Amino acid sequence: MITQIPAQIYKSDARGVFNSAKHNRYATFNFERYQDISRKGFGSLKILNEVILAPQQRISRFITSNANVIILPLFGGIEYKDTIGNEEFLRVDQIRVIAADDDLEIEIFNPYDEENVSYLEIDFQMGPQYFKNYFQQYKFDFKAHNKLNNLFEIERAIGFIGIYDGRKEGFYALKNTENGAFIFVINGAFEIENRLLEAKDGLGIKRISTIEWEALSENAILLVIEVPLDL
Repeated sequence: MITQIPAQIYKSDARGVFNSAKHNRYATFNFERYQDISRKGFGSLKILNEVILAPQQRISRFITSNANVIILPLFGGIEYKDTIGNEEFLRVDQIRVIAADDDLEIEIFNPYDEENVSYLEIDFQMGPQYFKNYFQQYKFDFKAHNKLNNLFEIERAIGFIGIYDGRKEGFYALKNTENGAFIFVINGAFEIENRLLEAKDGLGIKRISTIEWEALSENAILLVIEVPLDL
């Protein structure tokens, strides 16, 4: 008997699109005025947005309490600032994890004169029993190919990132099989659990203990997140 594994592909061309003179934002899940019954969050993972910010432009976003937020630069560097006094410059090999016990506003600025920058904003909604107040920075090394690099750990949510050469394979064994896994392709293409995913596609999988993939292009990059399904 073949076991059916609950899975959903989130194609990049179906993302919610927000455009302005300052920026483009592409929402994998429901976000603000983009609402679709098929695009609800995946467990505690509620927001996964790609943001492209024009030169010398800044945008702000309101963050609700009990949300853990990750800012992950994809191209170029960004200047981060928030209403509780944190300020810093983030490069592509760094991420920022933000949590606060009250609502706050964050601001992202593109300091470059002639080039766009891009980054991911990833939000987890946590119940009070799992919430802690902190503001941390993590660094990772992109020099090592064909392996997963530790990216973050927020209570029971764990993130990894990896860059793969063409036809190289990889896998991830969940720490807790009660959790689900969300995979987001940052660059290139992968075959993940017999499903084709291309750049900016996502895949949510439940009831699985190990996920396997094969890179279908050079310098293919994927983000793997083990996600609590209960809050």
